[in-house]
Amino acid sequence: MTRTKKNDVSSLRLLDLMERIAEEAKGNGSPKQVVLLPKVVPYAKALGERLNLTPLQAVMLSLMVNAYPDSEIETKDLARHLTCANISVLACYDQIKELISRHYIGEHRSKNNCVYYIPANAINAFRDNHDVEPMDYSNMDGENLFHEISQVQSAYYSGDIDYEELYNTLNAIISSNPQLAFCRQLNEYQLDKDAWVLLVRVCTDFFFNRNATLEPDDLRQVFPIRVGWRAIRQFTQGNHVLLKQSILEPAGGAIARDQEWCLSHRAAKELMSELCPKLMESAKRGVINASTISKKALFYPSKTEQQISELEELLMPEKFAHVQKSLTAHGMRKGFACLFYGAPGTGKTETVLQVARKTGRDIMQVDMSHMRDKFVGESEKNVKQVFTSYSRLCKSCEQTPILLLNEADALLSVRLTQMRDAVDQMANTMQNIILQEMETLDGILIATTNLTQNLDGAFDRRFLYKVEFLKPTAEESRYISGYAA
Repeated sequence: MTRTKKNDVSSLRLLDLMERIAEEAKGNGSPKQVVLLPKVVPYAKALGERLNLTPLQAVMLSLMVNAYPDSEIETKDLARHLTCANISVLACYDQIKELISRHYIGEHRSKNNCVYYIPANAINAFRDNHDVEPMDYSNMDGENLFHEISQVQSAYYSGDIDYEELYNTLNAIISSNPQLAFCRQLNEYQLDKDAWVLLVRVCTDFFFNRNATLEPDDLRQVFPIRVGWRAIRQFTQGNHVLLKQSILEPAGGAIARDQEWCLSHRAAKELMSELCPKLMESAKRGVINASTISKKALFYPSKTEQQISELEELLMPEKFAHVQKSLTAHGMRKGFACLFYGAPGTGKTETVLQVARKTGRDIMQVDMSHMRDKFVGESEKNVKQVFTSYSRLCKSCEQTPILLLNEADALLSVRLTQMRDAVDQMANTMQNIILQEMETLDGILIATTNLTQNLDGAFDRRFLYKVEFLKPTAEESRYISGYAA
């Protein structure tokens, strides 16, 4: 086998050209000096023509590839190979940046350091003697799209790519899929780069977890330091562009207005309904449809029966609209909160179901005894999420649904004034969340409890309507038994 002549560069493969450049560059000064060496010029020119690079970029790429498979290539490593000052290599950063944008090399950034690496697909392309082919992101479905976006975001969060590359790559992915309503709608909002990147993050979280919220720590993670602090300030002051355009909204109700946000119901429909075809159904997951509630005969003492009849009349659609207007006119909150209290087994929960059936209102039923979580802060989030979900449900229902807080005994009892541990603190916080949510309620809430005396005064004042459920007397019991027979 005859050896290829050293000056016959046209027949050399890409890796051969890089090898010759690296060999001839060794110990011969800075990159800008090496590119002018007669022994380097033909190889750098040939490599540049093959990859559409300048000769200096071809030299820098060859030096980087020569350091493969080291996953942390530093400029000082190149300087050592060339026998020049490190600053001479740093002076070629514009060339390195171009190689990064072409995906020939990758970059890991940290606070005080920057290292480079050669991506596996680039090495494979050079071995196969062809240029690196640009990633084809076209014709993706929703799942593949968000998995690809998630991988790019993870690379950014781990420092593998910088903010500019994050934006450029996300833009390439989304621009390549105009067949998806998500991609079209995202650009129709005409957001600036930072707001656009943040919205992609929120939508990605929403795709994988419908209950995901955006918090200040997320803003610090997404943005460079100065941009992150500015975004936090804008969100807490309520004047961020995503809030002003009602694309995002406070999550969890009043208690979270300055610290948690989520996709608004409108934006969720515009952006995600095609990719999450069960989006609207998920809003009603766990919700009891009024039309599915079976009719059931219930018997009450006369006073209770009268109160239930009045409540049913108040919650009839036309009447309820009038009630809300009247409340607003008198400077009262628009929401209607009702308390059913009494001994177990007296029909409180079943009465809510029958009221819903008669008034044509769906029910979002929540067992409050299941709200507590062993992890710090999770119980409070669970309660906030209840009201966020209810708010979204209201927007998707023709008639205002009923939020049923069932078995709410522990959360309606008198708040502790002397807290002994984190559990006591958690209980008080959960109660405060509910109190604030009731203050801003714009729907119908019915809470059931077995409490008769230990109801906290703050809750007592917020319930517009209270119904006591008494155990039937002996005579009533005989009547009910006779009717059932």
